Amino acid sequence: MTVNLSPFAGAGSQFFDNNGVILSGGLMYTYAAGTTTPQTTYNSSSGAAANTNPIVLDSAGRTTSEIWLTSNLSYKFVLNTSLGITIGTYDDISSVQGSVVTDITALQADVTALQAADATFALKGANTDITSLASPALGAATATTQALGDSSTKVATTAFAAKAGGSQIQSISASVAASALTISASALTLVFRSNNVSDGAVTTLSGTPANLVVPSGATLGTANLVQSRLIVLALNPSGTIELAVVNVSGGVNLTETGTINTTAISAGSTSASVVYSTTARSSVPYRVIGYIESTQVTAGTWATVPSTIQGEGGQALAALNTLGYGQTWQIVTRTAGTTYTNSTGKPIVLQVSAFCTTGSNIAIFCGGLTLATYQGATASPIYGTISAIIPNGNAYGYTSTGAPTTFNIFELR
Repeated sequence: MTVNLSPFAGAGSQFFDNNGVILSGGLMYTYAAGTTTPQTTYNSSSGAAANTNPIVLDSAGRTTSEIWLTSNLSYKFVLNTSLGITIGTYDDISSVQGSVVTDITALQADVTALQAADATFALKGANTDITSLASPALGAATATTQALGDSSTKVATTAFAAKAGGSQIQSISASVAASALTISASALTLVFRSNNVSDGAVTTLSGTPANLVVPSGATLGTANLVQSRLIVLALNPSGTIELAVVNVSGGVNLTETGTINTTAISAGSTSASVVYSTTARSSVPYRVIGYIESTQVTAGTWATVPSTIQGEGGQALAALNTLGYGQTWQIVTRTAGTTYTNSTGKPIVLQVSAFCTTGSNIAIFCGGLTLATYQGATASPIYGTISAIIPNGNAYGYTSTGAPTTFNIFELR
């Protein structure tokens, strides 16, 4: 069996989450391209010893071993946080075929053949350094420097980018006329997850979606003379990209980690917590492609041109996954001593308030730990409030002893 270096990651490659935080303990899964079938990588050029699957990043978010791929096989890399939240999926990755450079003289003799294979070299003269190399085998443009006389293999991976739907900013637009808001997008190429949440397969779609018209009267939950932010989504209901819109203040999960339901838009579309599209859709994959900010004198009468139109890409919408962004305080029903699970896709906050007297108390627990407590200290009821952040995927709840009364329970979600 022949193995070659992975162009996606290697020993010491460092990864970060969508907020730029080091991905300590991150999990890198490897599958056969376009599938969820695990596929083995190896830690040396001999191919004798396999890496774990997933490959576990260290506390600095770095890989601790080399990553070698089986020749003539294509791979899919899926990068998750230590809690299993997907950071990115990178499909159709092939290994670097053989040594990039072994001898400068031999390489210069092969320049013509490599150019025919769509490789590009920048040479600063005969018998000098190779300053860049871009090759289809490396996915997006990668770069390395090989000094004259240095025959070691060098592969640069830090410039690797996903093939479609990566860091490129999407082009969207919005206009107002006849008290309606029209949302448009230019030609898109996007990677969508499967509509089956237990399947990690992806689908790449290209096309120009039809405009989405927010008609007069449809407030989308906005208020008079208050700036709103409307999130623009791309849907994949059946192989054709469609547009959708939702008010970010509605607390809708937009982490792209599952599917979404939409309601057909009309003049009666007045909720901030509903995703609207031209046609109602159920359990469809989606991507966030931008947002629109505007302040209307009368909500639902779209007369003022949007103040900001921002396409998604790079770090433009990284805040969507942060605590408090797109979340609202909600009154919830929770039973003391019962364990619940945060499955929202992002952190939430639990707040519990109650009247406590001597011998009575309330406490919040999460992940097997008691995070906050309040205990009454007098015979007269004292109103106590405790709160705690609950990470995504964690089990949580609250307890009460000594019969505290009049509970108020809220969650920021």
